[in-house]
Amino acid sequence: MKTVIYYFSGTGNSLVVARDIAGKINGELISIPSVIDNENITTDADVIGIVFPVYNAVCQGMPIMVKNFANKLINLDSKYIFAICTCLGWSNVTINKLGEILKARGGRLSAGFSVIMPDNSSPVSKEKQLKLFNKWKKKLEIILRYIDSKKTGKFENPTIFNLIMIPFLSGGKKKTIKLYSKLANASNLPYDDLIHFSDRSFIVDDKCNGCGICEKICPANDIDIINDRPVWHNRCESCLACVNWCPQNAIIGSIVSIDKVPTGYHHPEVKLSNMYLRD
Repeated sequence: MKTVIYYFSGTGNSLVVARDIAGKINGELISIPSVIDNENITTDADVIGIVFPVYNAVCQGMPIMVKNFANKLINLDSKYIFAICTCLGWSNVTINKLGEILKARGGRLSAGFSVIMPDNSSPVSKEKQLKLFNKWKKKLEIILRYIDSKKTGKFENPTIFNLIMIPFLSGGKKKTIKLYSKLANASNLPYDDLIHFSDRSFIVDDKCNGCGICEKICPANDIDIINDRPVWHNRCESCLACVNWCPQNAIIGSIVSIDKVPTGYHHPEVKLSNMYLRD
């Protein structure tokens, strides 16, 4: 049974999950940024895994690049497809959205899972990080059994929970779109276009030495080093890779607060060389 695992990751959580799965079932590991420029994306694998983080769950939570990737997939009939979302606790809307896209492409999302991981935009203690990593190792075995038996379902959030979340989603969506609209200086753009302007929330302080790591690591190729400073081009995926991988902690800001101190978080099992590096 040939398996391919596609993944998108900014600070390593989703990479670790994808890598652990691929290692257990001898699957081929492919980064979504490495294939996103293809007109169509296809594979002869019998099993397809899609692993990615949830950003802005109130706006369906799927990174724009992952959404574009899913809309390029072809020849999906008869393939077993599963998705794993790394998140703070809830990915039901995101998984359902992916299912809708795959259905429109002639495929079917057979199983979906949530894996709670440390947030890369707010501090998390080392102790809590370790607990979450240990929980993932246990959940890994559950997911592997699903894949091995090609079981369907496991979307994890009961209907009653989804109903409870509706008021939160409605209010949160309006607030999020308002924030991105302010960054974009536009009020009539769809969310998928607004998200790319989230890089306008970043500033660079005097600690920056022009090393270029942010340029090399950005999965969206959104950054160029000009006059020894990073310059963003409004193609942002809101993954915060540039903020958290900066060795000088020189990039300050987040989507919610331009004066927020960076956490410097990335998964401890992931090295800079494991991420996307431009020449």
